[in-house]
Amino acid sequence: MPNFIGVRHVGLEGKNLATLAEFYRDVMGMTIVRESPADSPFGASLFLSAHPEEEDHEVVFFQTNPLLAHTAFKVASLGELLTFYRQMKERGLPIKFTLNHGTSFSFYFDDPEGHMIEVYWPTNVLVPPSLSYAYPIDFDEEVLQRELESMTRQFGLSTASTLK
Repeated sequence: MPNFIGVRHVGLEGKNLATLAEFYRDVMGMTIVRESPADSPFGASLFLSAHPEEEDHEVVFFQTNPLLAHTAFKVASLGELLTFYRQMKERGLPIKFTLNHGTSFSFYFDDPEGHMIEVYWPTNVLVPPSLSYAYPIDFDEEVLQRELESMTRQFGLSTASTLK
């Protein structure tokens, strides 16, 4: 079984992103780290973090596509991410998405009651907040390592990443 570092963020449905942004910024003291418009690939969203220097986001709201609501678990290494991914496939669990978020590599699946779960490994790549960065990627170790090297050349690292 994977060594989960813990639940690191939740994705929730948000009806009024402007009101939520104001509340979480002004009342909860969180930083708005990224937003996407309704016409982006995953619809309108709002990403917030209480500790943006440590976590890309801790709460994300999806307005246009509430089916993206999820709970995200972080693993300590790319190796653990790939091992758990293979274990889920071996169990016959349908994988919904495998994505490169720039700041992380992640895969998504549903629990037995249909709650979406994300398991991710942070790349520590400094993707500019202005970029809505999420696209499908093959979960093959060589592909992910090449992608990490390419993104590192393009954007740089926030801290040293470990590929093991």
